[in-house]
Amino acid sequence: MTDVTSSEQYLKLSVFSTSAYYARVHVQRVLEGWHRDDLIEAAVLVTSELVSNAVKAHASCSAITEATAQVDPDHIWMDLYRVGETIVLRVWDASPLAPVIRDPAPDDESGRGLHIVDLLASEWGYYRPSPGGKIVWCTLAASPGAPE
Repeated sequence: MTDVTSSEQYLKLSVFSTSAYYARVHVQRVLEGWHRDDLIEAAVLVTSELVSNAVKAHASCSAITEATAQVDPDHIWMDLYRVGETIVLRVWDASPLAPVIRDPAPDDESGRGLHIVDLLASEWGYYRPSPGGKIVWCTLAASPGAPE
């Protein structure tokens, strides 16, 4: 991903159930400032899913390594930046465990988040940075023919 603009936005969040709310508000305000109202609805929903997953991954992770502990395991972070007309959202958490798309039963209360990300994002994936943990990322772009 080259041609990254200097308009990067970073947010460090404590690992609380309310973190997704603060992340959504942040993303909405950033996209309003970038005049990307066309992406706000999808970006807020994807942000909510990725940050909620990061909080859950942190809470259930017993595999936090010493190296990860050195990069603040009591927090998650997200950033948002532009590559041309595309928005990139990244969320880091201390768990090295890969995100998995599940096949929830109709009455399951969770397990649909990555399906939503997969549906709304142009692309998504994850990688493990050298300090530890993982970064789940996605790109959001306006649909062809969508009003700007």
